[in-house]
Order: sequence, then C-alpha cells, then structure tokens
Amino acid sequence: MPRARAMRADARHNREQLLRVADATFREQGVQASLAEIARTCGIAIGTVYRHFPTREALLQALIHDQVTSLRENAERLADSDAPHEALIEWLQEFGRCASAYRGLAESILAAAAVEESDLNAGVESMRAAAGVLLVRAQKAGAIRSDVTPAEVFALACGAGAASPYATADPDRLLRLVVEGLAPR
Repeated sequence: MPRARAMRADARHNREQLLRVADATFREQGVQASLAEIARTCGIAIGTVYRHFPTREALLQALIHDQVTSLRENAERLADSDAPHEALIEWLQEFGRCASAYRGLAESILAAAAVEESDLNAGVESMRAAAGVLLVRAQKAGAIRSDVTPAEVFALACGAGAASPYATADPDRLLRLVVEGLAPR
C-alpha cells in the first residue's frame, strides 16, 4: 500500500493560511463569502483553494472538525452528570456558540451532514448521538417533555444559534429559554 506523501512546506503554509483567512472571513461575512476573495486575500490562485478543499463543505469541515469532536466528547462527559437538565443546557449552549460562529453555518452543516457521503455526516451523526443521550437522561429525570425528539431539539438549538447575531440577547440565554420551553407542562 503506497504511503501518503508529506505535504510540501509551501503547500502546508497555503493550507494553514487558507484556514486562518477563511475563518476570519466566514466570521465577518458568513459561510457564503466569496472563495475567490479568500484566495485573493491569501495571495494565491482559486485553483489552490480547490486543491486543498474541493468544495465549500470540505473547507467548512476542516474549520469545524475540532469543534464537532469537542461537542461529541463534551456530551459523552456530561452524560454522567447528576443534573441531567443542566447538563443538557450546558451542552446546548456550547453547541449554540459553535453553530453561531459563522452566519449560515448551522444551515450549511445540516445540509451537508444530511448527505451520507459527506465528510461532515459521520462526525455530526456521532455528535448528535452523544447529545441524544443527554436529552433522554433529561427526559427520564422529568425535566424535558417526553414527546420531544432529538431532531426537534437540534432544530431549535440551530435556530437559536442562527438568531443570536440578530438578537440583543445573549446566545446562552436564548438556548436556556429554548430548553426551558421544552419543560413538561
């Protein structure tokens, strides 16, 4: 089996610079920002962008990979909490902060993750499964309505994350309000 070649120093520099510039640009302009403009800012050709990241989703995947992994690991850690309702709120607030980092990120992630062949699918699905355990524990503790599904909670959390740049409220408060709205009546 052939070994993967190590990336040349200039290619590694270009990739790292692309990630830094894309992160800053997406934070300022949202995930639909011009990849050509990102390339110009980096002083490279658009073809270099596509050599490193064949699609916009591949670039997003590279930018959020560590956050998705961290969210999954945090959900797994919080699953042992003695306060399942607070554990769910803490996790959803972290999720909301990540989802609102770039305008349009939540929608892009959900669309890309829905495609089984996408690079984001496996990571997002493992994160969702781990977070689903938090929801079930909060439901069993009687803190969350039993008819609420994980998909509904994710949709609400994504919506709160997407709304946070437009609201004067703290994003953590928006997500706490979402969870409190899921309490049994």
